[in-house]
Amino acid sequence: MKVCGHILLYTDDPDAGGVAQYNHAILCALAHRGYKVTCAQSRADNPLIRRQADLGVRHAWLGFDTGKDLQRALTNTADAAAVFDAARPDLVIFSNCCPVSNLAAKRAAVERRLPFVIVEGFVAPYLAQMFAGILDELGRHYALAKAVIAVSNENLDWLHQACGLPADTGQVIYYGRPARYFTARDPATRQRLRESIGVPADGVLCFTAGRLEQIKGYQYQLAAIRLLQASTIWPRLYFAWAGPGGLEGQLSDAIRQMGVAGQVTLLGQRWDVADWLDAADIFVLPSEAEGMPLAVMEAMAKGLPVIASAVSGIPEELGETGKLVAPPRTDPQATIRELVATIESWAADGALRRSLGEACRERARAMFREERMVDETIQVFERALLPPDDYVAPGLRVVRPDACFPHMAIGDRRTNSWPYLRRQVPHNWYVDRRWPAIGFLSRDEAHLLYNNALQFGGRRALEIGCFLGWSTCYLALAGVELDAIDPLLAKADFLESVSASLDAAGVRRAVHLHPGSSPGLVQEVATRPERRWALIFIDGDHQRPGPVQDAMACAAFAEADAMVLFHDLAAPDVAQGLDYFRDQGWQTMIYHTMQIMGVAWRG
Repeated sequence: MKVCGHILLYTDDPDAGGVAQYNHAILCALAHRGYKVTCAQSRADNPLIRRQADLGVRHAWLGFDTGKDLQRALTNTADAAAVFDAARPDLVIFSNCCPVSNLAAKRAAVERRLPFVIVEGFVAPYLAQMFAGILDELGRHYALAKAVIAVSNENLDWLHQACGLPADTGQVIYYGRPARYFTARDPATRQRLRESIGVPADGVLCFTAGRLEQIKGYQYQLAAIRLLQASTIWPRLYFAWAGPGGLEGQLSDAIRQMGVAGQVTLLGQRWDVADWLDAADIFVLPSEAEGMPLAVMEAMAKGLPVIASAVSGIPEELGETGKLVAPPRTDPQATIRELVATIESWAADGALRRSLGEACRERARAMFREERMVDETIQVFERALLPPDDYVAPGLRVVRPDACFPHMAIGDRRTNSWPYLRRQVPHNWYVDRRWPAIGFLSRDEAHLLYNNALQFGGRRALEIGCFLGWSTCYLALAGVELDAIDPLLAKADFLESVSASLDAAGVRRAVHLHPGSSPGLVQEVATRPERRWALIFIDGDHQRPGPVQDAMACAAFAEADAMVLFHDLAAPDVAQGLDYFRDQGWQTMIYHTMQIMGVAWRG
């Protein structure tokens, strides 16, 4: 479907961290779906950036390193202002490594009244203490945001408690990982990589993927290794740590001084982590603090048993699987003892490792697939892109076929003489500029139609009164095979306009347009060839006896589990159509939308 909207993602993780991996998934998905996409970040060159560029993502390079010049990121609005003024986005996504990330850029967005969404990749209470002077400003930014996304419930709680996020704001969308992490482990890859670092076939490889920084807890692994050297299992134990970072030299020296260089390997930055998970037997991550670490869910997806510290979002991630060790900042000695005991136990029992790993895999399959994350996230963006004064009820999936209707505009209710137009409802009333006297379904009404139709995907549906195809498009986007009846389709200009909009939405083949009037044409269409409809939408003649006659005609050809929707029950004669179904024993309900919708169903 043709989509409209330019989305700019502004981030302070330009390279290979968890936020950068998240950004990559979102940027690629937006590009695949047809959005114009820009990413503003410090200059970088890596496989992720090159793939994004191949998909048409434009990169707006910032003139400084956001990882090294925090003061500039906090205070200099000119960098972001230049990006925003050049790109003129419809929506900005601030993809943050922590709540104070991109602070000056958020100021620039507020000054320009740009709509924005904030995604917080990591939250911890110590950040609120370090940046106490800007907490009030953070709270104002959160209040102005179209949405605020946290990656774990623990992180969301801290945003509320310590960072000024209003109590009624914020939602959790768990990270997800791509399909390659959910494939079965490859024996050939396993053998090749293990041989490359000297791990024998009967060796037990403990793997960690994470930046070589103190917060990732490598110092606790070193302390555990010192104790494990005295264990009978030590000759079979090997460790491989993948990631760049400031501790590389210090860790290399410590490994050499401990005399374990033959069993502990620093792999550096790797873009083949999924392959190294094939090679590994246990995954270890004793972090001091996290958001919702991708490395843990990647290991889970690959079926590895996971040992990780009980901090931040990790307990939500592991659930009852794997092993949670004590938080290192609370009791570092307990962390070390539990690492030693768990590694010893698991290294000695291959069947236990396989059982624990399978439990991790099943949890990852249920919770951490990338397509789920992308779908939930883009739904947030779709809502954020809705025009001011549009409303869509909470919980409804959002689609925006606006670009397929180039003549659509907000109508002037004051000049419309129809007595049943509910002018007092503060929602946009849409019309076609060429025929502005007749309104479309409101945004909320169109989405009620779409979300109800999703239940009937792949089945036949009937629409009486398609006008210019706005409601038709929503029905077809839900996946039904649709018969649309309207006398206006006999006019060439109407037929051409409806067909063009459905073509632009990619649903023309799913819609059969029938010029003519109901109820007479309903029976004719139903018998050529014989068909029944599971979903019926009646928005035709609004004057008696039209609605009742439409209801009677449709009821005769409704499936046993059919649903029938009505629009414009604000008009009393239309309400009589719904009453007919109630009197026939159908269940009925009213939707209090702009023009009031009704639904009848059975089954």
